Amino acid sequence: MKYLKRCLSVLCLIVFIACTSCTKKQAPYGTRIEEDLTTLNKIEDNYRNWYEIFVGSFYDSNGDGKGDIKGVTMKLDYINELGFNGIWLMPINTSPSYHKYDVKDYYQVDSSYGTMADLEELIAECHKRDIKIILDLVLNHSSINHPMFNKSATAHQKYLMGMQLTSEEDRIKDYYSFYDGENAPSGYQKVTGRNFYYEANFSSDMPEFNCDNLAVREEFKSIIDFYMDKGVDGFRLDAVKYYYLNSQTKNIELLNQISKWVKAKNPNGYVVAECWETNSTVISNYYTSGIDSFFNFEASVATPSSYLTNCLNLEGKMLNRYYDGLLSNIESAGNYIPAPFLDNHDMPRFTSSGNLSNSKFQFALLQMMNGSTFTYYGDEVGLVGTNAGTAPDQNVRIPILWGEENEKGNCNAPGGTTKKEYPYPTVKEQMEDKNSIYHYYKKVMLIRNQNPEIARGEVSLLKQDRDSKILVIKKTYNGSEIGIVFNFSPTDDLTIDYSEFGFDSLVGQIVITGEEEKYVGMIQDKTIKMPPYSIAILK
Repeated sequence: MKYLKRCLSVLCLIVFIACTSCTKKQAPYGTRIEEDLTTLNKIEDNYRNWYEIFVGSFYDSNGDGKGDIKGVTMKLDYINELGFNGIWLMPINTSPSYHKYDVKDYYQVDSSYGTMADLEELIAECHKRDIKIILDLVLNHSSINHPMFNKSATAHQKYLMGMQLTSEEDRIKDYYSFYDGENAPSGYQKVTGRNFYYEANFSSDMPEFNCDNLAVREEFKSIIDFYMDKGVDGFRLDAVKYYYLNSQTKNIELLNQISKWVKAKNPNGYVVAECWETNSTVISNYYTSGIDSFFNFEASVATPSSYLTNCLNLEGKMLNRYYDGLLSNIESAGNYIPAPFLDNHDMPRFTSSGNLSNSKFQFALLQMMNGSTFTYYGDEVGLVGTNAGTAPDQNVRIPILWGEENEKGNCNAPGGTTKKEYPYPTVKEQMEDKNSIYHYYKKVMLIRNQNPEIARGEVSLLKQDRDSKILVIKKTYNGSEIGIVFNFSPTDDLTIDYSEFGFDSLVGQIVITGEEEKYVGMIQDKTIKMPPYSIAILK
């Protein structure tokens, strides 16, 4: 009998151990922390999360198949709830093209997008939600259909013929960058019916302004004043290297003047400039203009050496590229605001690789960087598209599919689109799926907004180990410190005792989830287990 009892005891112990093992297997990451998923910090400065919108493919408010400004207004809560507190509208002015980077009238909204009243309403609704709004401002060239081009060409012809000019003709005879004589430099086109040429670096339909002409500069200031008087918070400046081709010095001087015009109207106004350049020294020079931000092309997927792409190489062993890029991003901006981004309207969408885990983690890596980050519309639901080779830019400007009843809000693809694919569900479906790209973006942005140190903090390295694929950094801002732990491995768990870095608690986590729920788990006091491609926030 005693022998039977002993056997039963051993059997019970075995069953207990087995059950305990099963329980541990079901929860491999230990105790899940309770995060604060509601508190948001109101952003007062220009360190913001900007959302770039191609209006024509965003949301159609009236059922004509074209996105419009009213459609953007209708989706402001969607943008705000995702965690974006700034929007950049690609060009909205009257233009003969679908992309509208060849402006015909700088003082009107293109009729396909709506009216000036619609823009004024959008500005007001943005400000009600503490969202700043900036407009794309194309100052290097206009449309060849701009009335001033013909007037200027006519005045220039009279000047060449030695005819007497009126004061107005004299003022505008060199409004555009003209070249007289034969053998015009590369990039120049002959003016129809004339014996001289005009500079056209992007297209024969886009003549370049002569930015040395005082009348041109007065017009630039007038345009800036016009929109800032309507409440616009600033501008995205297009192609600033082409104000004066091959003259960095003159470009910087004009940018300095633009910055002064903006700040005179609103000291808190914000300007970000496109200077397509991967040399950080060149970008540092451009920051001497006083412009708030220059896009960091070193981070973008269009750059072969992109640190937000290359840091994932060798199964995460290239993580040092991320830390080096993070420092370079800060250093090139100096006392100004860095502007890192992954993709935009001129390059393949970074989700087009087809590796969803990589794409998610890349976005989180972007949002752990200092400065103002920029996100292209539709990335939050996995829009794909490439303009590589002969593929047109329209392919990276396809519409969002909202999934609303009767396809409400969906837009037609821009004319000229050759390929559009939707490998991921609609917005509505993703909003209902906690493991979707949408919800991942929302969580990442929540973490960024809750911790102002991420965008603004002074960075110090606590640990970087290529073998274990761990990176630990500290960010300090206004006397507050946070730790950020990165597991760069796409396949392996990482166990870390964070007490060695001087932090007391785990306050946030960013984890890629799929069919199996994963999370940063507390397995004992101040020791956590991190799943692949995860980030932990410590305080």
